[in-house]
Amino acid sequence: MTLIETSLNINATPEKIFAYVSSLESLKNDYVVGIEADGPIKLGAKIKTKIKSALGVVNEITSQVVAYEENKVFGTKTFAAPPASDVTSSYILEKDGSGAKVTMQIEAQLTPPGMPSMPGMEEMMKKQMLAGYEAALAALKKKLEG
Repeated sequence: MTLIETSLNINATPEKIFAYVSSLESLKNDYVVGIEADGPIKLGAKIKTKIKSALGVVNEITSQVVAYEENKVFGTKTFAAPPASDVTSSYILEKDGSGAKVTMQIEAQLTPPGMPSMPGMEEMMKKQMLAGYEAALAALKKKLEG
């Protein structure tokens, strides 16, 4: 498993950040065409997200809340169809002055068994994923700071 981690300070309370990242609203974007949970968002809750690709194909992704400590940690595990691997993503919130330090941690097996691999491929994938998560944190900062 590979651990990818990035942090950013956001000028919002941990309570405000947690309320947003643990809501279905935070999962919506231009590609999401449907999202539902099997009940309230809490430890063990299952979330089904329907995503439309650029080619118009709709895929359903299933996630489960695997970490839920109010105003401190929110994490989900997304179950992937082989040959891809499952991904666990967590937001860790730490009060920092009037705001909070937000750390995203992602655990994934970047080259699962059966997937072709070339030298340097895992490092390249890690850099691409890190750039995506840094952009996601920057977007979260922009949204919550107004």
